Amino acid sequence: MGEQIKGPLDLEREILTQQWCTSCGACVGICPYIKVVKDKVVIIEACGITEGKCYDFCPRTSTDLAALEQMVFGKPSPDLALGSYISIEMAQAEDSNVRSAGQYGGVVSALSMFAMATGELSSALLTRPFGKAFMPGRDLVSSSPEVLQCARSNYIASPTLAGMNQALKQGTNKIGVVGTPCQVLALRKMQASSFDSSAEKVGLIIGLFCTWALSYREFSQYLKGKVDLALINRLDIPPPPSNILTLTTETTSIEIPLDEIREFIKPTCRICFDMTAEFADISVGMVEGIDDWNTLIIRTEQGEGLIQEAKKAGVIRTEPLEKARLDHLRDASFQKKKRAVAEIVSRTKDEKDLMYLRLKDEDRKKLQPGA
Repeated sequence: MGEQIKGPLDLEREILTQQWCTSCGACVGICPYIKVVKDKVVIIEACGITEGKCYDFCPRTSTDLAALEQMVFGKPSPDLALGSYISIEMAQAEDSNVRSAGQYGGVVSALSMFAMATGELSSALLTRPFGKAFMPGRDLVSSSPEVLQCARSNYIASPTLAGMNQALKQGTNKIGVVGTPCQVLALRKMQASSFDSSAEKVGLIIGLFCTWALSYREFSQYLKGKVDLALINRLDIPPPPSNILTLTTETTSIEIPLDEIREFIKPTCRICFDMTAEFADISVGMVEGIDDWNTLIIRTEQGEGLIQEAKKAGVIRTEPLEKARLDHLRDASFQKKKRAVAEIVSRTKDEKDLMYLRLKDEDRKKLQPGA
């Protein structure tokens, strides 16, 4: 969705070789010449196509955010920091077992299981952490035990949408997709595209808050000297001022300074404009300073309907998010946008050239350095 649709050679030249690939997986599985190894996407042979889905779906090619907002929400976003939303609350799964299996409040797992139990979804595409050699995988699941096996985070980029493309090819309908902001953006671009993607069969999109993701190759190599990768069962980044990553196995816990792993952050994360998955139906993240609770941003009527039904069924409960925490979330998201714009302008040397971002002039000016 952008000014010009190009092809795979353009994708390779503009995105892959420049390290702007997010490893979302949107281009994997739609073409036999595009493969993914671990978290690295490669084009193994030129297909000769000058206009392609692979380029059009990519979250780092030209993207008109206002047009996407109109498609998803039916109106422009009134909130530059957090995007369109109906309400923002705290939430947690009522089942303590679900909460303990998840990263924080267990809301993503609880909603995924509830939507499948009620028939709103036939299955859910989730990222499975701590797979073979520590590389996260993607699972199309249809049962509660399978959902809980995919709970928790590992902060490594994973081509989850490749699993969605495979499921859609097989004719699966009413898929729920849980993804990071770049994956959500790619999925919405697929739905908006003039190319056929079958992405209209996706029944629900749950977005995850994300500040950055780590490159698998560099991060896993770094960890090999510290722990057996097969034994890791949890990673967590406590809220500031801790500035550490906590790595847990069945028998031990290791604290790693964030400054030691920042060099493994994928370069594309530095130009990412979205912290809260603004184009999802529902966005979920942590509540800073409160254990066992999630921040819940309800964005679409479909998302709101699911939340209300889940509350009535006793699957989740919600509480107001206090103003100080909401203000902090809004500021954190806005600052991420400003950092992304500053990084882009430092490369293009033109405050009007924001690479893949197509913003309204008034928004672009608010985000310029010094604004």
